[in-house]
Amino acid sequence: MSPARDLLLFGIFSAAVLTMPVWLTPLGAGYPDLLQKFAIYGLFATGFNLLFGLTGYLSFGHAAFLGVGSYTAVWTFKLLGMNPIPAAIMAVVTSGLFALAIGYVSLRRSGIYFSILTLAFAQMSYNLAYSVL
Repeated sequence: MSPARDLLLFGIFSAAVLTMPVWLTPLGAGYPDLLQKFAIYGLFATGFNLLFGLTGYLSFGHAAFLGVGSYTAVWTFKLLGMNPIPAAIMAVVTSGLFALAIGYVSLRRSGIYFSILTLAFAQMSYNLAYSVL
């Protein structure tokens, strides 16, 4: 495929997805929660694709960053009121700092060692979330 055709298909797909709440409401399927989950998991998949597709590093700890961002957003909602802008900013900053700490340790390894380290950090994050938080 040519780059112009790829860009055209991307534009059509983006327009269709962004207007889904409008044209799916008469059908009874314009669920904002479902569309938000599509967007969140789409960003999650894009991040994984960037990491694995461009670098070849298989990360099993990718969901830990999603979890840290989610917990941060919820705590920001609780402490600062129901304003989504500070929640999103705090979630990105906290997830970025968490990724910096894990990346500092994990990126010194390659191959299966990188994958095992990210799996270990993901399991530690999972256990922390279900035990303390």
